[in-house]
Amino acid sequence: MPGQRFSDAERRRLGGFPAQVSHEDLVTYYTLTRSDRAKVNQYPDDAGRLGFALQLGTLRYLGFCPDDLGAAPAEMVRFLAEQLKVPPEGLSVYGRRAQTRTDHFLAVQDHLGYRKARR
Repeated sequence: MPGQRFSDAERRRLGGFPAQVSHEDLVTYYTLTRSDRAKVNQYPDDAGRLGFALQLGTLRYLGFCPDDLGAAPAEMVRFLAEQLKVPPEGLSVYGRRAQTRTDHFLAVQDHLGYRKARR
C-alpha cells in the first residue's frame, strides 16, 4: 500500500494562497490590462468586480484558484482594489450566492483562453 505523499498541512499549503506575495509578482500577475478591466467592469457590484479580478490574477499566478478567496493576502486584495477603485473589504461579501464564484471562474478561464483538452 503506497504511503501518503503529503501531510494534511502540506496539502493545505499547496492548495492555498502563499503567505506573502512579492511586489514584482503583484505587478506581473495582478495588474489588470485594458481587456481585463473591460471584462471585470461587466459585473455590476464592487464585490463582484473584486472577486472576479482576484480569481483572474490568481489563475495567472498560481495556475489554479484556492477555494477560500478570503484567505488571499491583504496586499493582493488591496492591489486589485486600488486599481478598481473599490473598497478591499468588499471581498468579504463576494460569492454569497454559491454559483457566483463558479460562474466567474468559468468566465475567467474563457477570458484567459483556457480550453478543455481534446483528442
